[in-house]
Amino acid sequence: MTKGILFAAAFAAAVANGGIEIRSDYPGGNVKVLEIDETNGVVRVAPDLRDTRGKWFHFDFTLRGAAGRTLRFQFPEDGYVYLSSLGPAVSKDGGKTWRWFSADGEKLEQKNNFDYAFASDENETRFAFAIPYSQKNWDAAAARWRGKEGVKFDVLCKSQSGRRDTELLRIPCRKGKAKWLFAFTARHHACETTGSYVMEGVIDEMLSGSPEGSWIRDNADCVFVPFMDKDGVETGDQGKNRSPHDHNRDYLEGLYTSVRAFKELLVKESNGKKIVFFDLHAPGQRDDNAYTMCDWIPEKNARWCTFRQNFAAAQKGGALAYTTKKDSTTTRKNHYSMISHGLMTSRGWVGTMPNCWMSVCGEFGYAFCGGAFTPQGGRELGGNLLKATVRTVK
Repeated sequence: MTKGILFAAAFAAAVANGGIEIRSDYPGGNVKVLEIDETNGVVRVAPDLRDTRGKWFHFDFTLRGAAGRTLRFQFPEDGYVYLSSLGPAVSKDGGKTWRWFSADGEKLEQKNNFDYAFASDENETRFAFAIPYSQKNWDAAAARWRGKEGVKFDVLCKSQSGRRDTELLRIPCRKGKAKWLFAFTARHHACETTGSYVMEGVIDEMLSGSPEGSWIRDNADCVFVPFMDKDGVETGDQGKNRSPHDHNRDYLEGLYTSVRAFKELLVKESNGKKIVFFDLHAPGQRDDNAYTMCDWIPEKNARWCTFRQNFAAAQKGGALAYTTKKDSTTTRKNHYSMISHGLMTSRGWVGTMPNCWMSVCGEFGYAFCGGAFTPQGGRELGGNLLKATVRTVK
């Protein structure tokens, strides 16, 4: 066997040494292959940061040619945390199903390496920082909603590159004139996949025929933007801390097509309605919590405090946990400090609209939220978030 150092350019189809091949040429794929040491069974990799400033942790790659072997996957030894508290998400069927490296739910001590034993017939395995979510996942979910009363699939705008559509899902008030506009966004930061599963749960609950779902169908127009950074999601970017700023700091300058289009949509379609807004995110790599954040405006903050209690009550006993313990507000000082630097978040911008009733950011841990994160657990969080919101509004 040979030892070699092989470097991968962004979006490279594959990097190989001996029998081992690593590829990331699929939606969400991201890796820099630093070295494949066949002799010692060590694969050195790192996230491809592209235009992200500083350090970040999203990776998603597929390895072939290691059946029957045990390999060590080594990330840079620079003091940064590259793995979630359950290690990588692992798929043996091309991304159809996923499990956590720490399948027993025990938190992983290692922050930059893991050893993986490939079964004798394990010819291809995919590893990702978190359970991925890209266009194909949205399309699979959309199949559940097609044909449902009033559901409309639309386009918000072209993506920043002009090569993709930025989807917009509408669920209009079925009684005609709505008193409310409920708006949900996800993936302002491309790699933050957990918020996408939560959004699915919100939509499922809205269409379920439950008392809360029925109330919102009778009283509100609802809009959903699943991929605010559509290009970043599909090309596997980090999305966070883009240069000069990312999508969720763009609500003053308007560099990005989706941000401009969403602002226009909200202004136009909220005329005569009260706005309830949720922006769905994921936090730091080992921030194992679900929590929400609101802004400094007192009356909106008071409504959010009621929502928090309702959400905790609705989620109690669920597969994942929401406890309010990490919830926080942005102070007036911090709000205006950000503005002074030419930046504003979606939550901050919507919160300043005169007809905004409540504007909230939700953060949902990548790997662990009182239990190992699963797509179904994320959907349950979303369903209970919607129930809590309706109970608060009513």
